[in-house]
Amino acid sequence: MHRGCPDKKDTVGTAKIAQDRSLQSLLLKEKFMKSHRIFSSAALPVIAVALIAIAGCKTSGMAVTRHGQLLKINIEHPMDLPDRGEDNVNVVVGNRGVRSVKDVLIDVEVPPELVVLDETHERGVTMSHEPGSNFYHYTMGNLQPAEDSTIHYKVRASFGTMAATGNFGVTAWQRDLPGDKLVETALIKLRP
Repeated sequence: MHRGCPDKKDTVGTAKIAQDRSLQSLLLKEKFMKSHRIFSSAALPVIAVALIAIAGCKTSGMAVTRHGQLLKINIEHPMDLPDRGEDNVNVVVGNRGVRSVKDVLIDVEVPPELVVLDETHERGVTMSHEPGSNFYHYTMGNLQPAEDSTIHYKVRASFGTMAATGNFGVTAWQRDLPGDKLVETALIKLRP
């Protein structure tokens, strides 16, 4: 046998070793990719929640509490009203989290251009209001997950010389909210 020329048996053995190494390398890459994919898909929701919590999520009438619940305020109102026109304004406070939100206090400031004809609220909500005042105060015990509580106002517009109402303001107070409060405002324009 010549030294410079490998024999057939050695060539098959070398090829087998190279194939085994290639297979091991492929298995290690696949294992790394699977673990990396699991990490990526698990980290994405955590990062999203962290960003929302850092930002305070106070746009669109929604805020995240320290415990991860989402407290939401919506003011359902007409875009415009004629002078002396009547319509409904609803304040909806909701919990979009997975745990209940406790001890929620709501302050509603009705602008002077709106006269409240009637006010109703749901059971379990306590209201206090001084006659002649445009402030209404509410106490809600607990808001369960996916629960909404609605405060309903029947109003009449009295614009006078104004082109729109002042801010219809709603402030939710809860100790776990960033800054302890969430504020949402709306206004109604004069219909020509």
